Amino acid sequence: MSGAFVAPSPAALHVEIQSFSDFPSFQEFLRRSLPHWPAQVQQALRLIALHGITDPILHTAVPADALRLLGGNYRETLEAHNCLSRHRAVLLMLQHLMDADAIPPRQQLELYCPESVTGFASLLRQHFPHSMGSEYLPDPADPQRQHYPHQDLCALTLGDDCVDVVVCNELFEHLYDLPAALAEIARILRPGGRLVATFPFAYDRYDTIVKARHRPSATPGVAAEAELLCDPEYHGNPVSAEQGSLVYQIPGWDLLDQARTAGLANPVIHWIAAPSYGVVGLEIPAVMVLVAEAPPADSTEHDPAVSHRVV
Repeated sequence: MSGAFVAPSPAALHVEIQSFSDFPSFQEFLRRSLPHWPAQVQQALRLIALHGITDPILHTAVPADALRLLGGNYRETLEAHNCLSRHRAVLLMLQHLMDADAIPPRQQLELYCPESVTGFASLLRQHFPHSMGSEYLPDPADPQRQHYPHQDLCALTLGDDCVDVVVCNELFEHLYDLPAALAEIARILRPGGRLVATFPFAYDRYDTIVKARHRPSATPGVAAEAELLCDPEYHGNPVSAEQGSLVYQIPGWDLLDQARTAGLANPVIHWIAAPSYGVVGLEIPAVMVLVAEAPPADSTEHDPAVSHRVV
């Protein structure tokens, strides 16, 4: 399945969102669109340089001279007001869901995001009054626990059906047990709630690229204790800048099947190309965002492996 919609706001004339629920439909889109990607990236950059962008939540203008380009990967380096390109894609998707009455409005929305120390987490607290954050701080003696709540997304201490939305930014690749984390997200979402996530995505393949495996007795995220299938890869970690976070996997399209097995419904990858909102990548002219739903309260269509979930 694929589809497209264009944001109706007259302030956002350059927005394209394509939606894919399976790899074959994206493969066809890839075949048709790939030759045009370099030109689309350059066009997006010209539009942003000329007109600035629109804030996805406040709908206010952000002039071009208020944007900072911190490097060549526009997905990660085009920054304004503590937001990168991929952050704005997430916010744009949240706004779309609110506009469609799929989730509660901003002032009532109860949102959980497993990050607390970042500028984006600060922005969520500012614009979503009922947002909750955490960090992964597995050492009970870690002094940062005095300032930030600890949560392990693979084994949350949050109650069942307690939030409307879970937002995960560039986290899935670092999870030592991604299927368990997806099941936990399904558990804490209220019926009809949404998971909205970005992650490094192996968009041209079905199978996840597995780089390391967690040993049951090991400390999660510690390369010396994990089963490494290749040279260890680390990405930045705001609470452990010196060490970083071990990459366990780069998800492929099989992530949609993992989400379904975990109890999430209708998982879809949205391709968001939105120069008017400052959403652009480097290799691709878009940011790809996963959205999946918690089943409605009366749903019985869930996998027996996650039958513990209370709905």
